[in-house]
Amino acid sequence: MSNKIHVLITDDEPLNLELMEEILEDHYQVDCVSSGPECLTYLETNKPDILLLDVAMPNMDGYEVCKKIKADEDLTLPILFVSARGSLEERLTGYEAGGDDYLVKPFNNQELIAKVANMVTYIERQDQLTSQYKQASDMAMMLMSNSGESGVIVNFIRQTFECSDFTELTLALFEALEQFELNSTIQYYDGDAKLDTFDSSGLFKPVESELLELTRAKGRIFNFNRRSIFNFSHCSLLIKNMPTEEDKYGRFLDHLCLLMEGLNARVIAIIKALKIIEYADYNKQLLVSTKHGIVEVKSHIEQQKQQAIAISAQLMDQLEKDLILLGLDEDQEKYLVSLIDGKMSELAELFDKQEAIEEFFNNIINSLE
Repeated sequence: MSNKIHVLITDDEPLNLELMEEILEDHYQVDCVSSGPECLTYLETNKPDILLLDVAMPNMDGYEVCKKIKADEDLTLPILFVSARGSLEERLTGYEAGGDDYLVKPFNNQELIAKVANMVTYIERQDQLTSQYKQASDMAMMLMSNSGESGVIVNFIRQTFECSDFTELTLALFEALEQFELNSTIQYYDGDAKLDTFDSSGLFKPVESELLELTRAKGRIFNFNRRSIFNFSHCSLLIKNMPTEEDKYGRFLDHLCLLMEGLNARVIAIIKALKIIEYADYNKQLLVSTKHGIVEVKSHIEQQKQQAIAISAQLMDQLEKDLILLGLDEDQEKYLVSLIDGKMSELAELFDKQEAIEEFFNNIINSLE
């Protein structure tokens, strides 16, 4: 029996089935069916690991097939929608139907392989997190019984001041939301750059990350069915199971807006702190480079000084030897020696000025230690 991941492909176009099977068959065990009803019949007696599901099919489209699968508690396979329609509305429909990811046609081989590989990683990590999630849920129920809703928000905002990075901040956020029995995905930003994404279950769906990015410009609160997205300047929060009771829903909206205000303020503070650390490291390296440069310049000046002294000494020695050969009278010799002595005195004064420069360099080097 094969140990390969089992992939089922459902598409009404034979050419699409043949293409995807050819791309995946070297890595996975691949089976193909050509309609929604045929897919459901296949799943009655087979349990593939991943389903690639075309959206636009006659009689029963992919969304309807997905809903029927998700309604069956015995079927837990992740579903990757494959569609030529990739708008936000289509992705939202697929997500609402229960899809785990979305691949837009046309695609290349690498895109398909990467999407399926992500699904494999997803199901592996999902199995590992099942027991941890149960423990977290039990803890959330206990905490909920000991704290009121307002107290949860106040405690969270107080706790954010002790968070120094996004991991700590996210843990505090999920602990607060678990007390409301809310499942969530949080995404952090610095301007237009996405920094990181976390899910309260430990593993976010790729489509959830994409939805958070696509809805950032849809207003402060974006609602679709039981889900709500809260958009702030540096973070966006997806709540997947907002309460259905009207009064509770309104309270939770107020609580979550206040919670996000505190979260967003702390995100801004963390980003600034990280940039300060980054700038400090850069300035430290700059100071080290400056110190090395000054030491090198000081060394060159010292070398030039020693060379000038040596040349002057050689000149005087050579002159004393050559005066006899030049045949100068006494007055001429005195004049020449006097002239050279004067220039030597000027050179000595120049060295004295260089000693002042050396002292300046030494003071700078000592201040950089």
